[in-house]
Amino acid sequence: MSPTRLQLVCGDDDYLVAEQARAVVDAWVPEADRAFGLEIVDGRADTADGVVSAIRQCMEAVLTVGFFGGGKAVWLRGADFLAGGGRSFESSTVKKSIAELTERIRAGLPEGQSLLISARSVPRNSALFKAIQAAGKVTDFGAGGKTWEKEKAAREHLGGFLARFGLEMDESVRDAFLARVGSDTRMILREVEKLSLYRGGPGRIAAADIEAVTSVSRDAEAWDLTDALGERDRGKLTRALRRLEEQGESAIKLSAMLDGRMRDLIVLRAALDNAWVSVRNGKAAWSSELPREAELAFAAMPSDLRAQQPWRATKLLAQAARYTLNELRAGRHYLMEMREKLVSTALDERFLLETTLLKIVAPPKARGLAR
Repeated sequence: MSPTRLQLVCGDDDYLVAEQARAVVDAWVPEADRAFGLEIVDGRADTADGVVSAIRQCMEAVLTVGFFGGGKAVWLRGADFLAGGGRSFESSTVKKSIAELTERIRAGLPEGQSLLISARSVPRNSALFKAIQAAGKVTDFGAGGKTWEKEKAAREHLGGFLARFGLEMDESVRDAFLARVGSDTRMILREVEKLSLYRGGPGRIAAADIEAVTSVSRDAEAWDLTDALGERDRGKLTRALRRLEEQGESAIKLSAMLDGRMRDLIVLRAALDNAWVSVRNGKAAWSSELPREAELAFAAMPSDLRAQQPWRATKLLAQAARYTLNELRAGRHYLMEMREKLVSTALDERFLLETTLLKIVAPPKARGLAR
């Protein structure tokens, strides 16, 4: 069996997974032959019995020759149960069924048969993942990922979708679009298509079009909050908090994101104060020779701020410039105090979050701080 006749396509971006899986099917089975040459097994299941049934159907399909005696392709589609999680998926019967599928793959598929598995996430250390990797091909779009990696991928996908619909966006308009829509590929495509319909065909998209048509993603709402904090925009901050409250976002989760933004701004404010970085022609320009303490500070961070996309680095530098270093340090201290209260008192979470953030963004005189 050729290695490409056994494939796993997985990742947390369901659009990319679906597109790649369809590409595999297209390569394996001509459309005219799919009535008898392709068998799709629905892997979507929310109970242990459903998972066991899906795996059994998959294995039976793999072991059954095509209608006219030839080979066929089997697609176990949407096998998200492979990620585990939940009592149903951790039951002994489910584990046994997955182990049997793994052993079948290790033993090899019958001559002429092909197997494609698509799933949202498959642990890389699992026996099934390793078995497919050894005997076939894995296309792994990953899970999670660093913020800058997601933003870079989103920007690349946006460029491709704009070209598909014959649309154009200036760089600043692309920034506004991605800030509003987020990094989910399917949502980016959907919103680009909406813009094309709104405009009536190919052409240039303006910032006003983004505001008029596009939807705000849930992730983007949270980033709106951190941007409002960085920009010291009390109105934007309050509106973002209200929307997130309606969505039921956890105050602990939001406080962690806000703390991360304050940490980044502290480092960038110090960089500005020490002339380690400047903004030239609207872009961040870093000194080629930084002192040892600066190198240590950047190395200790989850991601090196110097490796950020230029537009994002410039945006964060502009936010850092709105505060003094002492204000940022005090703001992070306020956030730490708030997080302690969130886990140790019965005070209303939203009240704590809103009052803390308003104290941080307030003008110096309003909270008794001198510049």
